[in-house]
Amino acid sequence: MKHLMILIAFFYGSYASYAQSPLNKTVTVDADRRPLAVVLDNISMQGGFHFSYVKEFIHDDSLVTIHVSNRSVKQVLDILFQGNFQFREIGDQIIIQPGTSSKEKWFVVSGHVKDAITGSPITNASVYETMQLISTMTNDQGYYRIRLREKERTAAMLTVSKELYRDTIMLIPSGHDQELDASIKPAPPIQLSVVDINKYTHVEQTMFGRFFLSSRQRMQSLNLSDFFTKQPYQYSLVPAIGTHGKIGSQVINKFSMNFIGGYTAGLSGVEIAGVFNIDQKDVKWVQLAGIFNIVGGRMTGVQLAGIHNHTLDSLKGFQAAGISNMVKYGFRGLQASGVYNQTGADSKGAQLSGVISHSGGNLQGLQAAGAIGLARGTVSGAQLAGLANYSQGIGGAQISGALNVNIDTTNGAQISGLINYTKRVKGAQIAGAMNVAIDTVSGAQISGLVNYAGLLKGVQIGVLNYADSSDGYSIGLFSFVRRGYHQVQIYTNEVMDLNVAYKSGNKKLYSLLVAGMTLGDRKAYSFGYGIGHDFRLSPSTFITADVTSQYVYLGNWDATNTMVRLQAVWNRRLAKNITFFAGPTFTVYYSDKLDVSDPEHEIKVPRHYSPFDFGAGVLGWFGWHIGLGFF
Repeated sequence: MKHLMILIAFFYGSYASYAQSPLNKTVTVDADRRPLAVVLDNISMQGGFHFSYVKEFIHDDSLVTIHVSNRSVKQVLDILFQGNFQFREIGDQIIIQPGTSSKEKWFVVSGHVKDAITGSPITNASVYETMQLISTMTNDQGYYRIRLREKERTAAMLTVSKELYRDTIMLIPSGHDQELDASIKPAPPIQLSVVDINKYTHVEQTMFGRFFLSSRQRMQSLNLSDFFTKQPYQYSLVPAIGTHGKIGSQVINKFSMNFIGGYTAGLSGVEIAGVFNIDQKDVKWVQLAGIFNIVGGRMTGVQLAGIHNHTLDSLKGFQAAGISNMVKYGFRGLQASGVYNQTGADSKGAQLSGVISHSGGNLQGLQAAGAIGLARGTVSGAQLAGLANYSQGIGGAQISGALNVNIDTTNGAQISGLINYTKRVKGAQIAGAMNVAIDTVSGAQISGLVNYAGLLKGVQIGVLNYADSSDGYSIGLFSFVRRGYHQVQIYTNEVMDLNVAYKSGNKKLYSLLVAGMTLGDRKAYSFGYGIGHDFRLSPSTFITADVTSQYVYLGNWDATNTMVRLQAVWNRRLAKNITFFAGPTFTVYYSDKLDVSDPEHEIKVPRHYSPFDFGAGVLGWFGWHIGLGFF
């Protein structure tokens, strides 16, 4: 608060002069049936000022009796004139004027507040009048001074409140200044128990609350934590300088206008501030601030701030800020900010931010962020981020530019520019580089490079596919199923004398990596990829159907020599890890240089067959292969 007061220090210049004003000076008067003029001269000599008045209204030759000691000039004048005159200060003069019924009359009550048991002065005790909404606090010596309006009723009621003490009510006669001391008793001890301190977080404990509210204002709210009232409106410059003065923090308003900032109990209407609004309890309908809003209870309606909104309970409606929004619990509606959004519990609606969106619980709806989306629960809807997403469950879509992490089930789609990670998939995982599902994939994994699955019950499409076990299909350059199908084949065929192939996958679909070469003087080499399927006839006999695509190297890498082979293979298991196989093939071969080769390499493919010539460099023929499989 001291930082804020620097901005408005000029408002307190007048207060300093008021503290030294003639009416505030103390005097001692001891007069028995003395003329009023003599008594006034005595007072003016003690205070170093002059009185001015019209003799037609004041009979200064009338006799008066008064005995007071160390009273303010205002108190003494009220006693002399019985509250029927008003007093104005101009320089070192006090002008005495007749009072009028149309103008308010005031009186001052002062005194000390002490501990009823120890007699020690009590500092920072709140002294207030509930009807007039006027309050003050005691100083280091327990002294208070409060100025009250004189009403038609003959008495006013002052309440003294202090944390850990019982409230004490004082009934005082109105109409003249007076001194009244109060002794208050400590509250009875309470039984201690384990308490969640976060449940009792107040607006005064937030960063902005500590900065903009003075320690005395925070203490006032603590003293008056059980006193709240309602008023139709309030205006304030800063906290404690406004329509309801220092007790404004305990008032719930329907309309609140804070030119710089306000500190009130709550709102059921409209609140507008040039800089900030701080409300201890619930706020309903509309709250607008140039810099920030802080609400200690529930926010219902629209909350807009230039920089920051902070709600210490839940939100139902629309919350928007230029920089950040924070809700302690959940929200239902829309939360939008330029940089950061945060909630602490389950929410329903949309959470939008330019950089980071953070949901502390389950989210039904949309979470979108320019960089990072965080959900410490399940997102039922969509989670979108320019860089990365994190969630504990997805029921819908999780989409990011680089990374998605979902530590539980993805029911829907997980799409990223680089990497997806989840526990299990019931839908699709699509990534530019890598997909990881440590448990079951019931759906599709599609990536530009690598797919990893614990148990595959769908399809994998990527350059490298891995599954711990599989009941689905893996399509890629290399697919490996740890508990699946593995076989190394060595065989010969009509094109290459020696061929080696590696099979990996499962019986539904396996992949083949194939390489071959001729063994004569004129060399030829081939390498390629294929896929196949098993048809079981008995535990030891089965037929496989394969299709492979191979490149044939004949000494010139600039030549395009492509060979596609369809293979029907009969397999017979000879021993536990040895299989004999043989079968017919049909080959389609294309070359853009059929009659050109290096002298050391073959020029004719196939060497010993007369193929079908389909024209345009395309040949075809029937062939065979035979070999052994291991493992």
